[in-house]
Amino acid sequence: MSSLRQELLGTPSAGTLRMLVPGGWDVLPLDQAHIDQFTERMREVVKRAGRPDVDAFLSGMLRTWGARLRERGGLYAVLPLTPPEGSALPMSLIVSVVTDVSGHPLQSWAVSKIRSGTTEFLDDARTVLSWSSSAAGTDDMAGTVTHQHNYLIPVPGAELREAVLLTGSRVALESEPDDAPARAAARALYDAMALSLDWAPVSASA
Repeated sequence: MSSLRQELLGTPSAGTLRMLVPGGWDVLPLDQAHIDQFTERMREVVKRAGRPDVDAFLSGMLRTWGARLRERGGLYAVLPLTPPEGSALPMSLIVSVVTDVSGHPLQSWAVSKIRSGTTEFLDDARTVLSWSSSAAGTDDMAGTVTHQHNYLIPVPGAELREAVLLTGSRVALESEPDDAPARAAARALYDAMALSLDWAPVSASA
């Protein structure tokens, strides 16, 4: 991370979050108005690249992507939209506020997940619960694998009835070795972003 800036992320019920975001990454709110603006921005990129075939379905794809994320509590997508020249970063971090995971209440799910031995706490205070998974690509994404890093952070005072869920993803070629530096760097970046998250102080009422 060459440079970091603090972003304030408002939520409907969990207060205002503060999180460090690396240089070259932008925060995209997942409401329809911002998705529409983002779609137009991406369409211009596609047009300049001379890919009318991609432009034809881009709007529908992004609209569906935003709607699905919102259904799961997604509020923001943090994306490397202006990476260093000559590089491509197939990565994203989704910020969600959730009250359940896959239909299970947060507290019972977290206890079961911890007992399974597939998670770890990133901090001494045991507030950032982390787990990872990988999935092979299919159809147009055949030959790739998506590595996903998840972080569950309880909302203060909610007693694990509500939590922030960060979902960081990186797409790589299936042939990439397990010890590839880029894979380790992506994990370190997502860990750092998760550990930086906290809540902005609530202003005292006048």
